Amino acid sequence: MKIFILGINGFIGNALARRLVASQKVEVSGVDINSYNIEDLKKKKNFFFYKLDVFKAQNKIENILKKSDVVIPLVAIATPNVYVKDPLRIFRLDFESNLEIIKLCAKYRKRIIFPSTSEVYGMCNDKYFDEKKSKFILGPINKPRWIYSCSKQLLDRVILAFTEQKSIKSTIFRPFNWIGPKLDSLKEAQLGNGRVLSIFINNILRNKNLHLVNGGNQSRSLTYIDDGIDALEKIIFSDSKKINGEIFNIGNPKNNISIKDLASKIIYIYNLKSNKKYKGKIVTKTEKEFYGSGYQDIEFRLPSISNAKNKLKWSPKNNLNNSLNKTLDYYLDKND
Repeated sequence: MKIFILGINGFIGNALARRLVASQKVEVSGVDINSYNIEDLKKKKNFFFYKLDVFKAQNKIENILKKSDVVIPLVAIATPNVYVKDPLRIFRLDFESNLEIIKLCAKYRKRIIFPSTSEVYGMCNDKYFDEKKSKFILGPINKPRWIYSCSKQLLDRVILAFTEQKSIKSTIFRPFNWIGPKLDSLKEAQLGNGRVLSIFINNILRNKNLHLVNGGNQSRSLTYIDDGIDALEKIIFSDSKKINGEIFNIGNPKNNISIKDLASKIIYIYNLKSNKKYKGKIVTKTEKEFYGSGYQDIEFRLPSISNAKNKLKWSPKNNLNNSLNKTLDYYLDKND
């Protein structure tokens, strides 16, 4: 089996590539504009990397894609700070570039495994977000934070439309706040372009204050990257006919925690591990102060994972303490 991963240097891409290459069951080809997370993989016989820009190398990408069996387009920016400050960048990269890949998959009748997002559910009021029943509730047009969610939602619908026409075989997965090593670079976190956990860790390492947006009462269900990759492996190697057109929430509802409690917990773990005690403070900011007027928060994201349990025979294994400890260990080693 030949697998083509776009955005292979990213958080999910490099972890998935590493697992697949090690299994030696498949041949992995990947494209990205960077390769710092996958340098060691370049020595492997079943790994092929191409340093390409998805906007400038369409012909080369098309040639790789048409020789592949499975296409996994992971190219995306998934950081709220960018949603608000540069929504057109989100639209071009997250939507337009992926739409072209989907069209190519339809042209060559390829199987696509597509990363949606937990953000498509928006401000849904359901206790557990269900792939087939929950409504997508997004905010007003003057809140550009929703452009990421809206872009992903429309791509989901395009993929399912092609699937119904039998142009492609597809499976969509929705990651719920995956965490782990290489989540974001510390440089990105310093600029405020990381995700909440990487920003917290960066600030702790530098004794800077941790900022809670609107008091930090919003909650997230944190999922360790190894559990996410386990699910992706099951999707890849499942009978494509049996999960064709399926959507899977990939998250850990048992790891649900408020951002306020997350801040306290990661400080506590850091102080246990490090000789240097954290000297900063936890402070509160409004969403407007932290992100600007274009932001609107999501109060909770709690996934139903019954579909993944039933059809993939998958369940997450890493509890919250284990997930946070292993993520922090990586950044402590990197910082040293």
